[in-house]
Amino acid sequence: MDKRNYIVSKLFWIILLAFILSLGFLFKSMYLVYAIYVFLMIFVISDFLNRLWLKIIECNRSVGSLIINEGQEVEVTVFVRNKFWLPVPWVYVEDIIPSGSECIGSNAQFLMLMPDEMVTISYKLRFPRRGYHKIGPLMLETGDFFGLQRRFRTDDKQEYITVLPSVVYIKSFQVSTRRPHGPVRVSHKIYEDPTRIYGIREYVPGDPIKSIHWKVSAKANKLQVKTYEPATVLGATLAIDMFEDNYLPQNREERMELAITTTASIAYLLYLSGEPVGLVTNGLDASDTAKYQRDSETSLARDDLITKLVQEIQPERISPLMVPTKRSPVQLQKILENLARIVPNKIVSMTYLLQITAPHIPRDNALVLIVPQVSDDLASVIENMKARGFIVNVFIIKDDNAYQEAVIKLGKLGIFVFHIQHEQDLFYIAPQRIGV
Repeated sequence: MDKRNYIVSKLFWIILLAFILSLGFLFKSMYLVYAIYVFLMIFVISDFLNRLWLKIIECNRSVGSLIINEGQEVEVTVFVRNKFWLPVPWVYVEDIIPSGSECIGSNAQFLMLMPDEMVTISYKLRFPRRGYHKIGPLMLETGDFFGLQRRFRTDDKQEYITVLPSVVYIKSFQVSTRRPHGPVRVSHKIYEDPTRIYGIREYVPGDPIKSIHWKVSAKANKLQVKTYEPATVLGATLAIDMFEDNYLPQNREERMELAITTTASIAYLLYLSGEPVGLVTNGLDASDTAKYQRDSETSLARDDLITKLVQEIQPERISPLMVPTKRSPVQLQKILENLARIVPNKIVSMTYLLQITAPHIPRDNALVLIVPQVSDDLASVIENMKARGFIVNVFIIKDDNAYQEAVIKLGKLGIFVFHIQHEQDLFYIAPQRIGV
């Protein structure tokens, strides 16, 4: 019952009672008049008590852990307290849980609260899928003894659980080389490794003093300097495409989740290898519109209140979501938490994402693209980045046609394309030469 219907209903009852009361006076029926007075008194007192009972109830929630893995359980405890000196005859308490979660125990309970009494409600939630899941707010329902009216109220607190994506162990994959194993031959000497001496040459003005080989210089009677092998290219920046229109509608959700699992698995492998890793995506961050505190709302109907609770503003982030590429003990955790919160977008394409983020992507790390397809515009941007010295690997997510097209477009550039159709494909990623 919405507010308009509630007002119409009240007007109807007022007119009806006024008519019956008029009949009582007209026919001088004191019992009928008395009954109407009693009914009005009960109605007014009940309405006052309903409003009072909802106001004097205080609620809090405790969540065992705010960051968990897929399939794990989290314990939730709700505290309900009557902070007034009058008892609350009955109240129905329900904690709103996210769809898709499995509730172990009961998240709802009928209570009778004595003055200053506190009652706890405990249950567990299991989340089978990654995401940024909202728990709450708490919904309260109470009414009078006679069932004349009921009222609903929500609490002002809600919690968000970050469920990290699943990670698949990758057996053999090195983003810094075209071969699954073996040494790396770099084509751009961006950095030199001072621990790996390559040879000796004559001193040239401008060479650093620390590179002079003093013993050889003394024997040759002229300055000689050490030359070093270039440092191998290690680590990668992972770029995942979450542009919604690039995924086919019939299996869009499945492919997006596989893309996130692929990204998380590669990040995990690089982290275990001690290599720097970073993330960039055009996906939206679900935490941008998360409301940890919200206004308490009241209603006369449960359905109307539930409708208000599930309506949330969708994020419209224009700037990309990035985790800078570096080697850090907490780097993997940062990347997994961001992947857990990612939701699709309809604004920023992968082509535009690479164009605006290229200046911020380290060139001495590989660039790994996890995409549903390679369009002509994206292939042109990849070719440009390849010419600027980037080592690029491309992962196509579960689309045979898109994979074959990507092989044709990128094979001539010496870029390896991998086809991930299932999570099991991540166990054995063996780079092979593509194209003719």
